[in-house]
Amino acid sequence: MKLKNLPLHVVSIVVLSHAINPQGLQMTSGNASLLDRETRNHLYENDVRKKYIFEDTISDRTSYPFLETNISLLLGDYSFQAVNRDGIRISYSKRGENGQYHECKGDICLLLTDRNFLAISNDVGDWSKASFFSEERFMTKLGNKAAFVVTERAVYMFNGYLNEWTRIGLESESVTAVSNKNELALIVTSKRVFFFQLPSALVTEISVFAKPIRRYEIRASTIECISYDRVFQFDSRHDLVTEMRTDR
Repeated sequence: MKLKNLPLHVVSIVVLSHAINPQGLQMTSGNASLLDRETRNHLYENDVRKKYIFEDTISDRTSYPFLETNISLLLGDYSFQAVNRDGIRISYSKRGENGQYHECKGDICLLLTDRNFLAISNDVGDWSKASFFSEERFMTKLGNKAAFVVTERAVYMFNGYLNEWTRIGLESESVTAVSNKNELALIVTSKRVFFFQLPSALVTEISVFAKPIRRYEIRASTIECISYDRVFQFDSRHDLVTEMRTDR
């Protein structure tokens, strides 16, 4: 801009503007959020939920049924209450515990506190508790009859049929998948696979070290886990795992 023929007061304004914004950038001022409080709270809750959600790192080919959630939670100042499908409220006294995350799906509800993992099922009218120690990171995944909490040291599984917890300790391995469909549940790590029959609490473990699982599928009575060169098929009717090579 030429300043030669401009009045003195205009020159002063131009020089001051250049000193403040030497590159001539467009200057704007921030506006207050136009989102209402309810919408902002909903977005914040979604961000919190993402922190606790476990996602498989291998492919899941399972066809899951439509689930109708018929159990809910009420988080009060002095107690946690579950409302089951019959409308009955089952209370759990907080005793100084603070809820961190909760979710309901199908027939079960999961609640994480700063002291315990809590869960409840429509099939059994009482709370089930699993304590944890020196754990800081929790990720969860729910099926219709089982809930999983994955930590850096273990996988905790809640069995909704029996209203009890099972702990699988991790041995220098990473968890690649957890899943549940009706009576069957599955935990896959980089070294092992665990097949669960929930009504009977039977657990079958196999080693997949050096042949890691790439994808899985849970069917009505069988579970298939597929690696690079073989298929592991678990048959719950006979409590049997069959290994078949696919490179022949």
